[in-house]
Amino acid sequence: MTSQFFGLMIGYSGLTAYQTANNTVANNAANVQTEGYSKQVVEQKASNAIRTYTTYGMAGSGVTVTAIKQLRNEYYDIKYRANEADVGRYEAQKTYMSEIEKYFKDDVTIKGFTKIYTEEFYAGLEDLAKNPGTTSTRSSFLGKAQTLAEYFRTMSDNLTKEQEILNSEIKSQVDQLNEFAGQIASLNKQINLVELQGQCVANELRDQRNLIVDKLSKIVDVEVTETEIYNAGDPDHPTGAHRYQVKISNGCSLVDGYEYNTLETRARDTDEKYHQTDADGLYDLYWSSTGNEFSVLADNLSGSLKALFELRDGDNGEALTGSYVRSTQTRNARDREGNVITGVTATDVTMTVSVEAGETLESLVSKLNIADKGSIRISGTMYKYDGWTVDFTPGSTTATFTFGDVTYKNSSGDDIHGLMSAVTVGKKCEVGNGVEYQGIPYYQAQMNQWVRQFAYRFNYTEKHGSLNNLVTENAENLYGDEMDISFWQWRSVTDGSLNNLYEYYTAAAGDTVNTAKTQAGSGTIADELNFDSFYYDMQASNVYVNKKIIDDPALMSTTTTNGDINVSADNVVKELLELKDNKSKMVYRGCTSTEFLSLILTDISLNSSSAKNFTDNANNIRNAIANQKESVSGVDNEEEALDLVKFQNAYNLNAKIIQTMTEIYDRLILETGV
Repeated sequence: MTSQFFGLMIGYSGLTAYQTANNTVANNAANVQTEGYSKQVVEQKASNAIRTYTTYGMAGSGVTVTAIKQLRNEYYDIKYRANEADVGRYEAQKTYMSEIEKYFKDDVTIKGFTKIYTEEFYAGLEDLAKNPGTTSTRSSFLGKAQTLAEYFRTMSDNLTKEQEILNSEIKSQVDQLNEFAGQIASLNKQINLVELQGQCVANELRDQRNLIVDKLSKIVDVEVTETEIYNAGDPDHPTGAHRYQVKISNGCSLVDGYEYNTLETRARDTDEKYHQTDADGLYDLYWSSTGNEFSVLADNLSGSLKALFELRDGDNGEALTGSYVRSTQTRNARDREGNVITGVTATDVTMTVSVEAGETLESLVSKLNIADKGSIRISGTMYKYDGWTVDFTPGSTTATFTFGDVTYKNSSGDDIHGLMSAVTVGKKCEVGNGVEYQGIPYYQAQMNQWVRQFAYRFNYTEKHGSLNNLVTENAENLYGDEMDISFWQWRSVTDGSLNNLYEYYTAAAGDTVNTAKTQAGSGTIADELNFDSFYYDMQASNVYVNKKIIDDPALMSTTTTNGDINVSADNVVKELLELKDNKSKMVYRGCTSTEFLSLILTDISLNSSSAKNFTDNANNIRNAIANQKESVSGVDNEEEALDLVKFQNAYNLNAKIIQTMTEIYDRLILETGV
């Protein structure tokens, strides 16, 4: 049977329920601008009825608040995070590609390749053709040649700095990722502590965790699972705690409950580079707990971290890839300082690489962007090498590369030398990381290729008077001496010396046959075998005009004619002028030398346009999903105002019930003597 004060208790249950509802509305309104906050609502149900043992049976006992629930749709969370990875990736590509595009800008406001090379450089050559014996004309042209060299050095330096910026940003994002992982693990513990202690949900803590996961999803792809933890002694009874897991990049565990893993950045040594043009100290990623390498470059992945690696390491997938042939031991091994290691034999690894029809040793070498000392992946395992050689006969469909003193590190970090008896013939060998994106290494390689091809043809013409394969005569300077120095030189980073360049053919004046060189190389193994690197040492970063010619312009050759009439002869200069538009003299990617910039800008424009379009699409999708999330989880001012009025009226009604019940009980007690 019910209490005499049953009505008061029913009214009181309504008061507390709607006070809770009003408080929840107030909390929603207070957090209307709080990032990551999810709207909360009060869940209530009718309290259990009481048996009255009367003719009407059972009586309702009021209302009970069962929970303050967070409104959130997991489906929208999954969609949002998957798209957020694309937003992060394409925004990063868009930002940095616009920076690269600025470097190659060439218009009336910036003196770029077109003005320096296509116009001024050849204008200087044309003036030289008219007055080859005038020192002032020669000096004027040499000034323009120096400007061209400075242009490429500056461009290469800018791209190297951009690569270093990208490298620093990679470290920053890894630090941010590790911080997020720690915060998620800490929140997991806090949430379980709250939810284990009572029948309540830690809504605000869950909002904080979801917000962190949303931010993490912009850096890398994330996968989140949350499962209930059941009592070991009573498997059918949940404890109230949950196991919250976050996996990244194809299922790698980042957070598992209260535990989390971290990534660390390890700078590559100078003998671990992938590309000849790579800046020093580029980072690779490893798991701190296991030391295993971590990659974000799989085709199915996204995120801003992947974009940074694409931009920093992207070589358009043009890694030097071939098939393993053999490993041999015929030389002494050396340490990192180049000293012979007593009693240890170097392991040299040979692989074959397919080449395009019509290749020459010169065209093959001009395209290379492999480090003198760097990393080679053989049958999936990473090794280091201390130099390389190439053997290529014109007309062949394959080139043979040999990498010297190939080693790997054991668990103690020691370099291990030894024959690769476990590697079978035909296994894949790869020098470089083959990232399918046109990033910094790609544009550096394109500049190097142009500089090498141009400098070789210019130097050859300066020495022999033409680009004919047969050397029938040598060009002469104003002193009547044969040209025995290179017009274009490369500067050594080791000692700062300027170096002449060797030719790809063996011949002397009057020879009827030109013998093509078939071997080239760089690094320790090339030095020991006396292989020339030819124009491989020349890069956009180190090209210079010969200082001897700058100091004495008369040393530049302009004629192949003997005798004192060479003061007015200009046949060499006319040959040099052919390099501008004659594709039989110089061809770059199927075009003339002057089309270098337009080809580069086309590449950049396609990448920039693609990044912009993908960014716009990803942002549009993000906005659509965010609107869907907002329709469920968002706090709407007007909706909260209506709820406030609704719950206030309900509260007032229950207050009126209590007032009425109080009057009834007063009359009952005071006037009837109960």
